[in-house]
Amino acid sequence: MPPVTTTAHSTAHIPDQWVYYGLLGLLVWAPLPLASNRIWAVGILLAWALALLAGAIYSWRHHPSLALSRLRDFRWPLMLLGAYVLLTQLQSLPLPGAWLAALSPESYRVQSAAGLAEAGLAYRLSIDPYHSRLYASLSVVYFIAFLVAALTLRQSQRIERLAEVLVWCGLAHAVLGAVLYSFEAQYRLFFTEVSHDKVIGTFVNRNHFAGYMELCLAVGIGLMLSRLGNGSAGSQGWRHRLVAALRFLISPKMRLRLMLVIMVIALVLTRSRMGNTAFFSAMLIVGVIALILSRRMAPATLGLIASLVIIDIFIIGTWVGVEKVVQRIQNTPLLAETGETGLPEAEPAQTGRAAAAIKPPTLSMREQSLEERAVPAAYSLGLIRDFAAFGSGGGSFYNAFSRYRPAEIDLFYDHAHNDYAEIAADTGVLGLLLLGGVTLLAAGRALWVLARRRSPLARGMAFAVLMAIVALAIHNTVDFNLQIPANALTFTVILAMAWCVALLPRGSHKHALAPASPA
Repeated sequence: MPPVTTTAHSTAHIPDQWVYYGLLGLLVWAPLPLASNRIWAVGILLAWALALLAGAIYSWRHHPSLALSRLRDFRWPLMLLGAYVLLTQLQSLPLPGAWLAALSPESYRVQSAAGLAEAGLAYRLSIDPYHSRLYASLSVVYFIAFLVAALTLRQSQRIERLAEVLVWCGLAHAVLGAVLYSFEAQYRLFFTEVSHDKVIGTFVNRNHFAGYMELCLAVGIGLMLSRLGNGSAGSQGWRHRLVAALRFLISPKMRLRLMLVIMVIALVLTRSRMGNTAFFSAMLIVGVIALILSRRMAPATLGLIASLVIIDIFIIGTWVGVEKVVQRIQNTPLLAETGETGLPEAEPAQTGRAAAAIKPPTLSMREQSLEERAVPAAYSLGLIRDFAAFGSGGGSFYNAFSRYRPAEIDLFYDHAHNDYAEIAADTGVLGLLLLGGVTLLAAGRALWVLARRRSPLARGMAFAVLMAIVALAIHNTVDFNLQIPANALTFTVILAMAWCVALLPRGSHKHALAPASPA
């Protein structure tokens, strides 16, 4: 069924433009301090998100009925995300022992064996309450970001500007990463050794930077599709086609196309096996889906997708070394690599010498084969079974998994290297179903837009949402992008856009009558 549309005229006078700009600023800031994957950076994200929430409440204070009417169309994803926030908060709350024994027998057994009652400590669902509180704080950030996006992304101009900001962010990180890679820069930042032997932007791990590039490229491709127009130049004469081609070369579309090329180069230079595989697979899969759902796809749209595959892979990819990515996929060599744990790290003053002394080398500290990445996900099935309902606690995988790791494997796994397994282990099957439900609802809404709406902007952003979902769905089978705050936050806002473009009034787009241009 088509969504109930809130008219733009009824909410146009809401003075929330500064809340909207604050959301854009949050998306710009999140990747900068090592992808916000540090405790103090999470604190900044939380304070920023709470300020946005306060601003949104103040802006809409005189129009509660309009706010409720707007959010009614987002009720299912908000309910699922809200339930996930409550779940992560519940994990850290003190509970009577009898309650815990009923809710999570394994958690009760572990904490009883550790002598919590004798030490006068409270029982909790989480076996690692400290990191679970941090995890719960991030879930609040993502919920607020989705809520603020739902309220503020009401006009096509705002949605288009947000897409442009994400593309410019991707370009800036791609250029910065390429420059630092060219110098092979090495430095210490926020108590972390950073080595730019690959293109990593402001991240620490190239695979997570590749995940961020996938998201920015998906939005960029969707934005490019929205600007191609619906017409066809095939029936015109050669002079008309030549003029159209020359105009395209000097148009903003060409600038956007070059930005996409630069980001693709950066993605290839990350040498991330699954990052590159996920991006190009998602582009082809969603391109085919869009072709099937479209009654008539403009030649320019087909040309853009074809050029991204042919030019970027076979020409640019050959120049910057896509064959090395293929070689890595085939050989998966084990080389030394500085990695990222994905767990927000405490500064040395907080961890102490004892913690530094007992922490063994982690799998993330060097490059791993796909077989090694599959080990924690496979052995975490026992962990998921024992903590099936509510999980062992958000952010507790590195602690809980040590009991399930076989003795013959001497590596320390701080993450499951599989977001599906880790979410299920941390928050139980319930948490996995809640987050999976939001993602599936967003994919369904994007498919509805591709099938039913004719607005170029709506269709382009729906393409972006679907491509981002497919790319991370593939990539996260061997990685943990959703444990990285910058990637998870960006992905959350992209999911919200699926509903925002579906609710755009018909005829509100800027480029609906634009002539087709060659891609």
